[in-house]
Amino acid sequence: MVDITEISKTLVCPQCHLPLVPGENSLRCEVCNQVFVANRYEYFDFILNSTLYGVESVTEDYATIQHECGDRVYEEYIKGYLSREPFSRVLDVGCGIGRGIMKLLEEGYEAYGVDLPNLSRFWSKARNDPDHFFCCDAAHLPFPDNFFDVIFSLGVIEHIGTQIGHCTLVNHCDKERQKYANEILRVTRPRGRILISCPNKHFPIDIQHGPRDVLSPPSRLRSFLFEKTGLNVHPTWGRYHLLSYSETERLFCKHGGARAFYPQRLKGFFAFTRIRPLAFRRLVTLYCNHLPRFLLPTFFNPYVLVEIRK
Repeated sequence: MVDITEISKTLVCPQCHLPLVPGENSLRCEVCNQVFVANRYEYFDFILNSTLYGVESVTEDYATIQHECGDRVYEEYIKGYLSREPFSRVLDVGCGIGRGIMKLLEEGYEAYGVDLPNLSRFWSKARNDPDHFFCCDAAHLPFPDNFFDVIFSLGVIEHIGTQIGHCTLVNHCDKERQKYANEILRVTRPRGRILISCPNKHFPIDIQHGPRDVLSPPSRLRSFLFEKTGLNVHPTWGRYHLLSYSETERLFCKHGGARAFYPQRLKGFFAFTRIRPLAFRRLVTLYCNHLPRFLLPTFFNPYVLVEIRK
């Protein structure tokens, strides 16, 4: 059962960014009069855009994959990344089923996860703490300014400004992505760390999404290559849902005001299990893990993995 009095000390209105007043079973903003309540799974719902209730971003099968993958990514990458500097508060924006956040809570950190409403049933099944998991839009976070030491948002940014959570861009996608970047920066403390990831638009192969992840039908060649190798060949120009290093830097630094942008190595971040055959997977792993640092922010890198400093 969620402790309303306790979470009211932490959360703010996602629209006004002002403190919320606890009621018997709700939280209310005294400025905009928005009232927020827990859903049927007992996770508080801060969604402002009702269309997001129709987004099914995780299926039962994919939840199982996330469970296994989340454990590995946390142990092999996130845990080491977080240990580089002292920290106490962590937020995962687009946390999925929330494996990393639950592990951080077990280790005594103040950690929170946010995602869309359809994740609630998976949180409930995994017994995620309702005091630390909330339903919200990534561009409207229910946390105060300068609150977190570290924020990570992995494989999320390419889905901002797309149709139905998929990969076909809407007309105002640039504005939506800027809101997302600005909101993450708002809740990060000065000199705090932000870790962002997505496949690199400027690299011709997407190692995360399949060719059917876009609404337009893929070509036969793209489908054939994906079936044989697990690799999705895609255009590197024009309006496409993926972002490049330069586009990500523009969102967070040029327009968002962040002071530093550091490309990160991929070693430990990916297991490349989708890629086949095994000999090819080993070759891809070797390439990605040993790419020279000066090539990380270029079209030679298949993935955008970057630390941003507020």
